[in-house]
Amino acid sequence: MSRSTHEGELSSRSVVVVGLGQLGVVFAEGWLKAGRPVVPVTRGVNLQEVSRRLPEPAIVLVAVGEASLPDVLGSLPSAYRERAALVQNELLPRSWRSSYGAGRDPNVAVVWFEKKAGKSIHAIRPSVLHGPQSEILAESLKRQYLAYFTAESPEVRDFELVLKNLYILTLNLGGLAFPRSAGELWRDHQGLVGPLCEELITLQCVLLGRELDPRKLMTGLEAAIDADPAHGARGRTAEERLRRAAGQATELGLHLPVLTSLASKYLS
Repeated sequence: MSRSTHEGELSSRSVVVVGLGQLGVVFAEGWLKAGRPVVPVTRGVNLQEVSRRLPEPAIVLVAVGEASLPDVLGSLPSAYRERAALVQNELLPRSWRSSYGAGRDPNVAVVWFEKKAGKSIHAIRPSVLHGPQSEILAESLKRQYLAYFTAESPEVRDFELVLKNLYILTLNLGGLAFPRSAGELWRDHQGLVGPLCEELITLQCVLLGRELDPRKLMTGLEAAIDADPAHGARGRTAEERLRRAAGQATELGLHLPVLTSLASKYLS
């Protein structure tokens, strides 16, 4: 085998991981266990230079935070955009539409696990994969013994995205008022979280651009909470998530009184 052929095979098997937070590290470790070369891209690394050295990787995992996603997507070389996989919370098709245009979508992983420093990976329910490189995402999860299933259509993907968003937002926003466990928040404070969930479903469906079955979403939310009732409700980015949700509601002209009340009370 010639050197150029060997380098080409390495390139086509390599994965690029943009952002080495908890999710980036988990996926990178899985691929390393599977024998794939991993190229990490941290803040300050020039993506264009990486793409010149590695023009056609197997997949490009974009694991930056939600706030950084638009800028990173905008800076991806076209070959990387075609192979990109997104793992952020609060994802919806509108999150990538300006970078991809109509009718084109990245790979998506709706992640239901977390990895805190010094602790093992903790999964709440199977993660959901969608897109042409789903098998490569699955390869990493299998090596980390993490359950998953593949969403066979964009409609299933979108439902799963909204369900995860509903879970994250309900716990974080409800946790601002009642910083308890997820189970306690759901069991003891339905006077807040019930109406809050209804408003969040309204907001998510408007952002998505179509209606989803609210009963199915509520059933899925309750199942996720029941799967890990001790999970902390309020996350470190709760105020940021509240500010974003309240801003979206205002931008869309939605009357969501519970969300407005929370924003008035907890945002300075």
